[in-house]
Amino acid sequence: MARTVSLMHTECAAPLLQDHTRASLAEQLFMTGARSASTCSLTAAKALALAFTGARRGGGERSTSEAWQGDTAHDDEAERRREGSASEAWQSDSALDAVGIGAWARATLREHVAAPSLALVERAPSEDGTLRLVLAARDGARIECVLIPAEAGRRSARVTLCISSQVGCARACSFCETGAMGLERQLSAGEIVDQVRLAARLCRSDDARPVDRRRAAGASSGGRETISNIVFMGMGEPLDNWRAVSGAIALLTEPQVFAVPPSRITVSTVGVADKLQEFFATTRAELAVSLHAPDDERRRRIMPVTERFGLAALRAELVRTLPRGRRVLFQYVLFAGFNDAPADAELVADFVAGIHCRVNVIPANPGPDQGLLGSPPARVTAFVATLVARGVEVLVRAPRGRDIGAACGQLAGRRRGVAVAERAVVERAVAERAVAERAVAERAVAERERTRAEQS
Repeated sequence: MARTVSLMHTECAAPLLQDHTRASLAEQLFMTGARSASTCSLTAAKALALAFTGARRGGGERSTSEAWQGDTAHDDEAERRREGSASEAWQSDSALDAVGIGAWARATLREHVAAPSLALVERAPSEDGTLRLVLAARDGARIECVLIPAEAGRRSARVTLCISSQVGCARACSFCETGAMGLERQLSAGEIVDQVRLAARLCRSDDARPVDRRRAAGASSGGRETISNIVFMGMGEPLDNWRAVSGAIALLTEPQVFAVPPSRITVSTVGVADKLQEFFATTRAELAVSLHAPDDERRRRIMPVTERFGLAALRAELVRTLPRGRRVLFQYVLFAGFNDAPADAELVADFVAGIHCRVNVIPANPGPDQGLLGSPPARVTAFVATLVARGVEVLVRAPRGRDIGAACGQLAGRRRGVAVAERAVVERAVAERAVAERAVAERAVAERERTRAEQS
């Protein structure tokens, strides 16, 4: 069982309740409680629901979305009081009586900490409504996650939550701020789950929920934002911490607890090919695979994982392990002059041929490698048109949260100050390139006019 131990507060060294799935907690109850497996499973579900969703006996049926957003009847202050006193609630016989947890199980449950494993230390709002959250673990580690509301103009209250799986990352992709950190440590299942728990609480708070400020007056979503999708696209490589990630997914999808549909969870990987079979065997969550280059030579320059798993090996393993009826999302970040030519799109189309998939095309965001700049809009359009002409399903993902360092590849944790300085350098380079391109275009126009004048 994963544990998080505080280096500053040794009294918090007890195992986190949210590191358990219902199955693992039921197994522990079965070993200590002398009850049937079915009784232990039901008791574990009640215990987890009490800890995470405020469920109470007799509260009536809730919809799936309500279940994993928590008890929306509580205001934000009440929610803070409830979560702040979660450990005390576990010591209260009346609280356990209320959900029908017998005395036989209480000693085992009280060995665990029900309070959140993370604390919110900073909120950074973007003009487009994106909200970057900085969270501190009990040992002082810093991670980031991002709430992304529906885009301006869409009458939707849905929000995507981008969460982290590690503190830092060992994969060292050259365009990624997290990769520049290196790997500090793994997150526990509880720390992964608590990103969702804390973000869901913010979404229920009128003064903190993410809202696109660019929406026209009167074009409100018409209700409180709720987290509709969870993506493991924050800090870390999820497949390098699969035990904790899979445990967190099991708890998040548990019907009696968070009840997130597996189809609403996406796990993104740089392409750790030898973990794909385990992934598909363990979860029904969606898989996203980062390509970012059409051949091994260029991919190796920006993604060191290619040294071990080349594109041919990655494709072969996807074809071998992808279950019937499931699809893959391929992520492809466009870098100007590096991987954005129509000929590159043809190679990408060859790679994905015969695989049930969609290609997400992502204009590059400023990052630590100052030589990798985002492709101009015309290049993006031409690249996408080539893929579409080859029959590939494509989605262009608009950058969200660039102004606060929350876009793809920009989560930096403790490295935030360095990342801001690097991003400023890249943004200046992009601006200078735009000025130079305009000057070239203006000179071309002037030359054509001069030629016409001389000919006349």
